Parts: sequence; structure tokens; C-alpha cells
Amino acid sequence: MIKLFKYVLILFSFVLCEDKNSSVFVDGVAAVVGEHVILKSDVAQLVNIAAVQQRLNPAVDMKKLLFLQNEILQSIVDQKIMLEMAAVDSIEVDDKEIERALDQQIEMFVSQSGSEEQAEELLGQTLKSFRREFWYEMKDRLTS
Repeated sequence: MIKLFKYVLILFSFVLCEDKNSSVFVDGVAAVVGEHVILKSDVAQLVNIAAVQQRLNPAVDMKKLLFLQNEILQSIVDQKIMLEMAAVDSIEVDDKEIERALDQQIEMFVSQSGSEEQAEELLGQTLKSFRREFWYEMKDRLTS
């Protein structure tokens, strides 16, 4: 157990790179757990999804969003720790199971957003792109 805690390194660094003409965000590392890197953009995307689900308004509910961000980051770190433990135990998940869970997640998000177009706007990407990127995250979730 002590080895696991030594193996878990949580590194919070948020990188903001400024250009003279405009501010440009460079994706930063929110945390590192073993060999798993958690990007700030991944945390932000999950916060956006949760904010839509909870109907939070960023202009009004900033404190709630910051609290939600911390909760989500902690949840991801916990998941990555469990994923490390699952790898030790050789646990694997079937691709069809991942696809079913991903379909359910997307259907729920579209339903809560109101339409596919609104869901894509909130995600900042197409549902097809989201599916492709989120597939590995869903695999990790189911494995852990």
C-alpha cells in the first residue's frame, strides 16, 4: 500500500501561455497517477458535462463550479489509482460493453442538453469526435 502511495504522484500545474497579441491556452497537466496523466482539458470537459447535468450557470454558480472541479479531479485521481490496481489484477473490459456504456452516456447528455446540436456546442466538438476521445476514458471507468 505504501508503494502505491509512493507510486501515486499528484502534480497540479496549470499552464497558461500568453502571446503578445492574445492569450493562448496550452493544455496542462492537472495530475499524474502512476503512468496515467490527467490533463486539465479532460477535467474541464467533465466539469462542463456535470455542469449541464446539474444545470449550473457559470456566471452565477462559480463557487459551485470550482467545488465541482475539485470533486471531479479527485474522482479521476481515485479512478486512476483503481485502474493501476486493476492492471495488477489483470482485469479487462469487452469492447462491446464499452460501446454500450458510451452510447448510454451520449444519449443521456443529448437528452439533458436538449438536442444533438446543443450537446455538441456545450462539448465544443462533434459527438463523433467526443465518442472517439471519450472511448478510452469509458474503458478506464469500466475497468476501474
